[in-house]
Amino acid sequence: MLSCIETIKEPMTGIDRDITQRFHDGDLKALEEIIENYQGSVFGIGLKLMGTVEDAKDYSQDVFVHAYEKRQKYDPDRPFEPWFYKLALNLGRQRLRKRREVPRSESMPVEMVEETAERSFIQGERQDLVRHALQKLKPKYRECLALRFEADMQLHEIAQTLGISLGTVKTRLRRGLMAFKEAYVKVGGLNEVY
Repeated sequence: MLSCIETIKEPMTGIDRDITQRFHDGDLKALEEIIENYQGSVFGIGLKLMGTVEDAKDYSQDVFVHAYEKRQKYDPDRPFEPWFYKLALNLGRQRLRKRREVPRSESMPVEMVEETAERSFIQGERQDLVRHALQKLKPKYRECLALRFEADMQLHEIAQTLGISLGTVKTRLRRGLMAFKEAYVKVGGLNEVY
């Protein structure tokens, strides 16, 4: 018979509390499960914050190492995602402060199955335009957009993660999307915006 604790899932992720407890206690298998569950969204956030594939890969790896090193500061009785994404965003902020420049985007490899070369080329160009436009936004807008569209977080979850009010999240998303649209047009995505 399963205990009550084993059947309770985290409200935002579906990760068992057992996994978060084992992670907190230093279990490497729990860390592997967390990496498997979050690697895609962390890479996507890294790409949006850092701007290049290589920087996003380095960032992603460092996020998981940093989370494991800081695991004792995590309270396993609380939701994991806000703590984890806040840690990830703080690491991203540190890196951006050290740079003190807007990173240049490099071409991201496009791996399309059963698509024409022309369509792949157009989609690759569109992705480059999106990354260039995102790099023109203030970090606070990029963070909110990344959490919403890469981590697929709900507005209240973003507020909890960033430690800001729900109204501030809504404002940052609205302003971020408006600024993105303007930046996208300026970098050459004019035909894409309706």
